Amino acid sequence: MRMVGTDGYDTRRQVRGARAVVLGFLGTLLVGRAVDAVGHGDSWYVLFVVALFVLPTWFASGVAREPWYRLRWWLLGAQAVLTYLPFALFGNGWVGGISGLLAGLVLLTVPAPASWVVFGALAVVEEVVWLGFVGPPYTPAVHAGLWLLIAFADNGLALFGLTWLAELVRQVASTRDELAAAAVTRQRLAVAERLRSMIGERVRTVTDRATAAREALPDRRDIARAEIEAAGVTAREMLAEARGIAAESDERIGARQETDVVLAPRLATGVLLAVLVLFAAQNAANVALPGESGYPVGTLVLAVLTGGAVTGLQLRHSGIGREEHPPAWRWTFAAQAVLTYVQYPLLGPAGLAFAGFLAGSALLLFPDRTRWVWFGAIVASMPALILLVPGGSPPEELPRWTGYATATAVAFGLLVYGLAWLTRLAVRMAALREELAELAAVRERLRLARDTHDLLGLGLSAMALKTDLVMALIGRDDAQARCELDDLLWLCAKAGDDARLVATEDLRLSFTSELGLAFDILTSSGIAVRLPERLPSAPKDVDGVLAMVVREAVTNILRHSAALHCTITLVVVDGTLRLRIGNDGVLEEAHGGGSGLANLRTRVGVADGRFTARRAGREFEVVAELPYQSAKDAL
Repeated sequence: MRMVGTDGYDTRRQVRGARAVVLGFLGTLLVGRAVDAVGHGDSWYVLFVVALFVLPTWFASGVAREPWYRLRWWLLGAQAVLTYLPFALFGNGWVGGISGLLAGLVLLTVPAPASWVVFGALAVVEEVVWLGFVGPPYTPAVHAGLWLLIAFADNGLALFGLTWLAELVRQVASTRDELAAAAVTRQRLAVAERLRSMIGERVRTVTDRATAAREALPDRRDIARAEIEAAGVTAREMLAEARGIAAESDERIGARQETDVVLAPRLATGVLLAVLVLFAAQNAANVALPGESGYPVGTLVLAVLTGGAVTGLQLRHSGIGREEHPPAWRWTFAAQAVLTYVQYPLLGPAGLAFAGFLAGSALLLFPDRTRWVWFGAIVASMPALILLVPGGSPPEELPRWTGYATATAVAFGLLVYGLAWLTRLAVRMAALREELAELAAVRERLRLARDTHDLLGLGLSAMALKTDLVMALIGRDDAQARCELDDLLWLCAKAGDDARLVATEDLRLSFTSELGLAFDILTSSGIAVRLPERLPSAPKDVDGVLAMVVREAVTNILRHSAALHCTITLVVVDGTLRLRIGNDGVLEEAHGGGSGLANLRTRVGVADGRFTARRAGREFEVVAELPYQSAKDAL
């Protein structure tokens, strides 16, 4: 079954898309590193490069994640061995910056702030190993050291940011039903508490007064009348207030967005800003620390200004945490494109450092039907320009360097896109989840209001009528008055049980029991009742619906009629159970638009049945028709 939200959101597809972005980033990063490794000449070199991506890819995929919680340190240790063993085998010919994958896994698996301390320590180890033991991969050493640190941080932060956001998207999607269930439970508990405090206390009051009246008879009739009169007032107050308990409940679901969802835009912005600043620093270092040949001061100024401008424009285009496009985005995208390529005539291939960010902006800004075309065109421009003006690269190394640079651009284009899109997705899905929880809470509130009306209405109405009957009997037939008081005490106990039943999910009532209760209440009110001579055995799933129809119909007779006769029939006709309840005393002001009949129509409809109410002169009847073999639970 697909998880689709109220706005058509296919959450499973979105979760898969989130994972695909992370795996796409890692895959293109691996391609770039593998292409760069092809020219090394040692097959073990490429195998180590591939091996270094196995554990990060496993974790990022979200598949079979459980061992990461039990064997975290062992797995991190394995990644550390794969990270540092190649230094002993290949020396300074090893791939720079790939150690950042270990740092990214640390950020993902070790709790903060310890994870950030370890991240910093690993960055120091990276510099010490390269510059202190195996030697820099190229000269000058200060330029190589800066590049190694930047590549390390970029890879680690990118892995961490994308995987963390993808996992957040999964968690938000997977806990949707849990939040809705919590909202329903909260509504149920709130109504149960209100019923306990209001109904429970007043039922005890009626019970105490009925007991006192019974003890006062027959010797102290004035005391008995006073107690019963007060009990009647309390019973009618309960009847009036019980109908609004659930409907008026303002208990909110209290579903605050989790700290992680609130943190997501800040974290994504922080990762993006850090990567942008690191790229800008590398871009400036390429000019300020060029090695053998220097660049004019004007070129350095251009590199610094370009890095700063691209950083600002990229943050604007990413709009992390914002749904709409920035104003005049076409013009600012054109400006970013100019800044991406303006350095190329001066710096050659090194001047294309920001091409990946431009490709990421294209994915974020252009419509679905064209954005991947723009992305592909920008990425394709890199090998075209590099081959056109190769700079100082030896011809034999040009294909390798071109593949590495192009794959890196794709990876960081996906990073830019993923940070913004995953953040928006997480926030959007969290909002959707809260809307669904609110909807579940509203539905539960309506159900509780319906059940409060249906379950308590008859009992409370009967209690009020019993007090009237007892008042009329005191002094005329004290013995019968005491019998009616016994019935009133039984009704009080039943009302307390019904009040507790409202806040439960299983509201199955017994049709036979309700039929007997209806007979007792109606006959004690002076109404002649005709019951079915033989009752067909109703399946359990419809028995409760029939019981609720009887309860509500009898409540309506007591409250809205002056009936002298009531007829209840239950027959099976062509595989359908047909319950009919009719009376002959409908009042002129009575009508069929109340919530009680609407509730019954809902209950019967849920059970694949049909409910009708008809009036003909002073006669009124309700008819419920239910499939005899229904397997649904209408409660």
